[in-house]
Amino acid sequence: MPSKVINLRLKFIIGLVMFVLALGVCISLIMYFHINSIMESEISQRSRMLLAQSDAVQDYVKTELRPEMFAVLPEGRFILKAMSSSYISREVMARLNLKDASHYHYRRVARNARNPSSVPDVFESGLITFFRQNPYAGVWENTTQVKGKEYHLVARPVVFKESCMNCHGNPEDAPIELIDIYGEKNGFNYRVDEVGGVVVAGFPVAMIKNPAKELTLQYLMLYLLGIFFFTGLISLFFDRLVMKNLKNLSRIFKTRFSGEDEQGIIQKLEQKDEIEGLIEGVDELAVCLSDAREKLENHTQNLEKMVEDRTLELDLKAKKHLGDVRLFVDLLNGFGGALTIRQLVSALLESVGKRYRADDVIYHCMVSSEKYYAWKPGKHTPDLPPEARDLLWKNEILFKDRVLFIPVKSLESHWGILSLFWENDQDPGELDADVLLALGQQVAVLIENIHVFSGIRSQHDMLQSVFEGISDPLLLIDEECHIIIANTAVHEILRQNTKKEQEAALRTFLCTSGSPGEECSVLNHVIRTGQPVSEEIVTTDNRCFDIDLYPLPGRDQARMQIVVYARNITQEKQMMERMHQAERLGAIGKLAAGVAHEINNPLGVIQCYTDLVRDVVTDKEILSDIDIISKHTKAAQKVVQDLLTLSRPKKAISGTCDLNQVVAQGVAVFKAQAVSRKINIVTSLADGLPRVKCDGAILEQILTNLWLNAVDALQESGDTITIETKDAENHEVLLSVCDNGPGIPDEIRHRIFDPFYTTKAVGKGTGLGLSIVYGFVAELNGRILVDTSGQTRFDIYFKSDRNPI
Repeated sequence: MPSKVINLRLKFIIGLVMFVLALGVCISLIMYFHINSIMESEISQRSRMLLAQSDAVQDYVKTELRPEMFAVLPEGRFILKAMSSSYISREVMARLNLKDASHYHYRRVARNARNPSSVPDVFESGLITFFRQNPYAGVWENTTQVKGKEYHLVARPVVFKESCMNCHGNPEDAPIELIDIYGEKNGFNYRVDEVGGVVVAGFPVAMIKNPAKELTLQYLMLYLLGIFFFTGLISLFFDRLVMKNLKNLSRIFKTRFSGEDEQGIIQKLEQKDEIEGLIEGVDELAVCLSDAREKLENHTQNLEKMVEDRTLELDLKAKKHLGDVRLFVDLLNGFGGALTIRQLVSALLESVGKRYRADDVIYHCMVSSEKYYAWKPGKHTPDLPPEARDLLWKNEILFKDRVLFIPVKSLESHWGILSLFWENDQDPGELDADVLLALGQQVAVLIENIHVFSGIRSQHDMLQSVFEGISDPLLLIDEECHIIIANTAVHEILRQNTKKEQEAALRTFLCTSGSPGEECSVLNHVIRTGQPVSEEIVTTDNRCFDIDLYPLPGRDQARMQIVVYARNITQEKQMMERMHQAERLGAIGKLAAGVAHEINNPLGVIQCYTDLVRDVVTDKEILSDIDIISKHTKAAQKVVQDLLTLSRPKKAISGTCDLNQVVAQGVAVFKAQAVSRKINIVTSLADGLPRVKCDGAILEQILTNLWLNAVDALQESGDTITIETKDAENHEVLLSVCDNGPGIPDEIRHRIFDPFYTTKAVGKGTGLGLSIVYGFVAELNGRILVDTSGQTRFDIYFKSDRNPI
C-alpha cells in the first residue's frame, strides 16, 4: 500500500507539473500576442503622431511664419529656410530623428522634386500612384520593408493648393531666391489639387517584437521558478490534503452504506487503492455526472450563440438609444432655433422619421383648427381613428395597422397626435413606450415655448410700434447721457449721423456739456433728487422745446435710467405771440377809434377855414403860414386815417395779384428815393410764381410800409435793401424785405408791431406802419416773421391760388 501511495503521489505531481507547464506556455503565448497587439497599436499611434507633427510644422509655416515673413520682408523676397514649409518640416524632422533613439523613418518625397534627397523610390512612387488613383484616400498604413528592415509606415498624399502655386506653379511666378537655389526645371508646373508627392512616417517593427519577446521570456522564467516552488508545496501537503481525505471518504463509504450492493462496493474498495476504490464507489454518481455534463455541454454550445445574439441585441438597443439621445438633444436645442410652429414641426417630422425609419410621419394639431403637417405630403391619409384621439387623455401610445400614434401633450395642455407610418410589419416590442411618451411631452413643451416666445415677440413689436408711433422725440438714457433706445422722431433734435455725435449733441441739449462742476438745472437735478423734471428750453437755433425727464425706478441696473420726452413748442409759442399781438392791436384799435373820432371833426373844420382864408388873403407871408397850417392839418388827418384803418372792422379781401409785377412796379417808384439816399436796391424774383390771394393795392401798401421802415433804419449812405420773392412750402409764396442796417435789439423785438411804438426821433414817424402791415397780413391769413440775427429781414408768407403765372 505505501508503494501505491507513492506512485499515486508521483503520478499526481508529474501530471500537475505537465499541466502547469502547458498552461504557462499558453499564457505566455497569449501574453506575447496581446503585448504585440498593444505595441502594434502604440507604433501605429506614434507613426500617425509623427505624421501629424510634420503636418503641424507645415501648417504653422503656412499660416503664421510665412505671412509674417512676407509682411516683414520687401516685396518679392523669399527666404527658403524660413518660408518653405517643405524645407522646414524636413529639417525639423531630421534633427528630431538625431535626438530620438527610436530612429523613426520619415520621408517627404515628390515627383519632379527639387532636392535630390526628396526623389521617391519605387515604393514611394507606388504610394503616389495609389493616392492619385484614390483621391479620397486620406491615409495609407501598412508594414513593409525599408532598406532591408521591416517598418510600420503611415503615409498621406501631398496635395498642392492655390497657396502653393507661388513656389510650385509657373517658374516665372516663383521667388528669385528659389530659382537661384534649385533652378527652373524641378519642383514646378504643378496644378491645383494635384497629388504631387507623399509624406511617409513610421517606426521599425523591431520596436514591437523585441520588447514583446523579452517580456514574454521574462514572464516564462518567473513562471518556471514558481512551478518548482509550487511542486514542493504540493508534495508536502499532498498527504494531508488528499490522502487523508481519501481515507476519510473510504471510512464514510464503510459506515454510511449498509445495503448488499453497498457492501459489495465496500469490499471492492478494500481490494484496491483509494483512487480505484473511489472510482468504483462513485460509478453511479459518475453516470449522473455524465448526464449532467452532457446537458452542460449542450448549454455551453448554445451559450456562445446566446452571447452573440445578446451582444447584437444590446448593440442595436445602444444605437437606438443613441438616436433617441440625439433626437432629444435636437428637441432641447429647439431644432436650430425654430421660431414658428411650422418650422418646428417640419424639422421634427424629418428627425423622427429618420430615427424610427418610418415611411411617413404626420402631426395632427388638435388645438382650435385641426390642421395636419406631413413629412411626405400626399403619401398617407391624415385621418385619425377615435382611439387615437383618446390618447390625449391617456398616458400611453397606440400601435395599430403599422401605424404608431404618440400623444403630444404636457401637464398643462394637449396639442396633438404624432403618427408614424411603416409599409412593412414592425415589432411593437421594439418600441420603448416611455421614450415615445417622453418624446411627445418634450415636443409639447417646445410648442408651448414657441407660443410663449411668439406672444412675447408680439408684445415687443406692439410696444415698439407704440414707441415709434410717438411723433415727438422720446429717448431712454443713463446718467452719462448714453442713448439706450430712441424713436425715429429723435432726429428732430439729434441730426448727427453717429451715435457718439448724437450723445454729444444730447448733452448740449440737456445742459451737460459745460465745464466740470457746472450745474445743470435739468439732468443733474433728476440724477440728484430722483424726481421728474419738466422745463422749457430754447436751442441755439431759436427752437423752443418743452422737455420732461422721468427717472425709472432702480432695479438691478447699476446706473439710473431716465426717460427723456421733448415736445417742439416753437409754433405754439409763435401762435401765442401772434394772439397776444392781435389782442394788443384790438385793444389799441378801440382806443384809437375813439380818439380818431374826436380829432377828425376839428381837423376838418380847421382845414375848411384854412381853405377859406387862403381864398381871401393875398399877403405872401400869411399865405405861407396858411400853407404850414394846411400841411400839418393834412398830416394829422393822415394819422387819423391810419388810426381808422387800424380800428375799423376788417372786410373780406378778395382778388389776386402777380407778386413779382407789384414788386417790380414798387421798386421803380422807390428808385428815386434810393438814388437820393445812395441806397442800393437788390431784387431776386423767382420765375413761375403762382398768383397770391391779395388785392394789388393792399400789397402795394404793405410793400411801401416795409420799404419806408427799411429806409428809416439805414445809415446815411452805402446801405443795401434786398427784396426777394420765391415759392414756399404748403402752397405759400414768400416776400422778403431785408436791410443791412443796425438791426432790432432783442429786448424790443416783441413790440415792433404795437401801434404808436417807434424808435425814430420825434416827428420822424407815427409808429403805425408795421402795425398796419401786421393787420393786413393777418387779414389775408398769411404769416409775418422777423429775423434779427445779423441783418433785419421781414418774411411775409401769402396764400397762393396754385395757378402759376
